[in-house]
Amino acid sequence: MPDVSQQTSHEQERGRGRPRDPRKDAAIRDAAWDVLADRGYEGLTFEAVAELAGCSRTTLYRRFASKSALIATMLYETSREVEPHLPEGTPPKAVLLGHVDAFITYVSGKRGRGIVSLTEAISRSPELREITQMHKRQEREHYYTAFRALAPDVSEDHMAFVFDTLVGMVLHHTATDVRDLPSDKREALVDSAIFLLRWTAQV
Repeated sequence: MPDVSQQTSHEQERGRGRPRDPRKDAAIRDAAWDVLADRGYEGLTFEAVAELAGCSRTTLYRRFASKSALIATMLYETSREVEPHLPEGTPPKAVLLGHVDAFITYVSGKRGRGIVSLTEAISRSPELREITQMHKRQEREHYYTAFRALAPDVSEDHMAFVFDTLVGMVLHHTATDVRDLPSDKREALVDSAIFLLRWTAQV
């Protein structure tokens, strides 16, 4: 499967001939998240997204070759929208806190319900599993850089375990229980991840 960023560029090329309207792109992305949250993966159709976004299905087909391409673009572009801009030299713990804050923004509201819907559908769709796993591999590198700075000898398996644990805890509190996570609780989750990282680095 191609890189998501390459896939996004490919989708943009398909619409060459008239300038892309970023406001329409954002409306389509927001509508897709809303449909996914309210109707689930199976209910995410171009017809439903087009109706909610106020555009035609042809507009969607010009941008996305398939439902999978739409989902890949949703995941990638939403990540870039909330991605923290951290100056060079930011301490590793602050990097983790910045990305946890961004992830909470990502999975707040209907987007969180949409992510849960995707997670539930993964077992029924190998293609969806591949898309989400590819996205996960890209996004976790931001965390891995901080992990390596905190525990240089930690293995890939241990980093994956700590990443999944941290992200899973944040997703549970934000999208499943739908509770607010104030700054002290966010820091507590990051501190727990750092403790687990350093513990696993020794086993």
